[in-house]
Order: sequence, then C-alpha cells, then structure tokens
Amino acid sequence: MDSIFCINPQLHIPIYQQLVDAARSAIKRGVLDFGQQLPTVQEVSEELSIARGTVKRVYDELEREGLIEKVQGRGTFVCYRPVSTESRKEQAMTAIDELLQQLDQMGFSPAEINIFLNLKLRERAAEESLVKVAVVECNPETLSQLVGQLRHMKQVDLYSHLLEDVRQYPYKLSEDYDLVVTTATHGEYVQSILSAPQKLVRIALRPPTGVLAAIIRMQAEEKIGLFPYSQRFGQLMRRTCETYAEDTKVQTCVPLDEVTAEDLAGLDTILVPQGYERYCTAEVAEKIAHFAGHCIECSYEMDEGSLLYLQTKIQRLLEKKTV
Repeated sequence: MDSIFCINPQLHIPIYQQLVDAARSAIKRGVLDFGQQLPTVQEVSEELSIARGTVKRVYDELEREGLIEKVQGRGTFVCYRPVSTESRKEQAMTAIDELLQQLDQMGFSPAEINIFLNLKLRERAAEESLVKVAVVECNPETLSQLVGQLRHMKQVDLYSHLLEDVRQYPYKLSEDYDLVVTTATHGEYVQSILSAPQKLVRIALRPPTGVLAAIIRMQAEEKIGLFPYSQRFGQLMRRTCETYAEDTKVQTCVPLDEVTAEDLAGLDTILVPQGYERYCTAEVAEKIAHFAGHCIECSYEMDEGSLLYLQTKIQRLLEKKTV
C-alpha cells in the first residue's frame, strides 16, 4: 500500500493529480484488488504530510470514476472489478443475439438489419470523434487552471505540458495533436517547433471577475504577501497587483512550500494559487487556512475572445472528422 500512496516533489504535477493517477493505475492493473480496503483519509494525510482536504479530494475523484466505494461506518474499498476478455466476448455475443432476435420478431430482413446497424455505427463514430488538444504553459498553477477550464468541453481529449518540458523534449508536442494551445508570450517558440504551425492557438489570460475584484479592493496601506508554488506564477500575481492595485505594495514573496508563521505575521492580505492545498504540505495549508487577514486564491483563465476562437477551431475540426 505504501508504494501506491506516495508523491514525488520533483515532479511539476500537483500532489492531488499524482495520487489520483497512481491509485487509478494500481486499481486497474489489479495491484489493489476488488474489495481491498484503503487507508483512511487521516492515515494518508499523516503518512505523506499533506492536507486532509487533498486526500479527500483524491478519494472523491476515485469514487466518481467508479473505482472505490465509501461504506458508512466501515471504510473505503476498491469496487472496480476487471472483466476478462473472454467474459466480455461472451457478453457481447449474447447481447447481439438478443438484438437480432428482437429485430427479426419486428419483421426486418437481414439486409435491413445490416443497414440499421451500419447507420448507428456511423452515428456513434461521429459522436465519439475527439479533437486532441495540448495545452502548454510555463507554470503548473496556470496550466492546471487552464485544463480545468477546458475539461468540460465535449469531444475534446486534453493533454497538458509545461513549457520547460517541451523545451527539453520538443517531441512531446506529438504530430497526433489537432491543436496546441498556449499564451501569446510563448506562441512564437511553440509555433517554431510544430510540424504544422496552423495547429497553434494563441490565447490571452485574465483573472476571473471575483479574483480581480478582490485585488482591486486592496488598500494602499495594506501589507501584502505573495505565496506562489512556482516563481513564474509569483511573477504573474505581482504583475496583476501592479496593474489593478497600483497604490499597493507587495511586502514579501515566498515559495508556498516554504511559508512560515513569521512570513504571515503582520500581513493584511495574502495571494496564493487557487486550490493551494494541492501544492503544499498539510502544515503549510493549515497556517494559511488560519491566516487572520484576507486570503485571495488567484487563478487565471482564457478571456472570452480566446475561448470563442478555440471553440470555433474545435467545431470545424469535428465537422471535418465526421464527413
């Protein structure tokens, strides 16, 4: 069990996502068997020194995917049961026999049934056509936020890449991608390594209305602290403050995983990444949660024009794929 619930702080992947990916893989590979009990949220939190909220979110996601089941008063158990290939074939043949019998009783000829089946298969293929979209950004916080904004788009298969990884391994932007999304800041470089530059979609970022309003309301006399996970996200938060809260002054900027009680002392407002619990230890998360001043969870999203442009490109590709 210990080998399943572990994290690698060297990876530029949020702790939450590392745990979900590892557990999902272990369950589907049979490392965690059907009916096996998982450790409690508290146990995982203490063992890995991460926030209980992070572990709870991991378990909620695994439950949503139908991989685990929470039983009141007993605990959390693996409920995923792999189906053998042979069993699936038998079930498929039985289902087809039942369908053919029903259509035969309705008076349809074999030729007519064949036409109906082909028609439905073409419709299903059209519905399942996916546009493969890669998102490239220079910091993990914004990358995660962009993927979250796009995750609910229909018929889109999303992939995320940090710019640093792409610079080291350009082949990561596979030719299989239909579109590659990045900000205007990185557009020139990303386009230069694409085999088909027309796949590039340049976007503009903005803080959501609620975040922007909170920053604008900051007063000149306030003492402000920035606590990013990555240096680049810290630079982005600082620029946002300078642009929309001109009279304010940032007092300190400390990496999120190094925040101490002394760093928080005397501050009126702090800015942290949205969902900061994913990026820090339970100890740091607790300090921030109990911060006496105002905490602004910063995030960035595509502006309306960029989102509309991307949606249009995706729709046109889907139309081509289904012709």
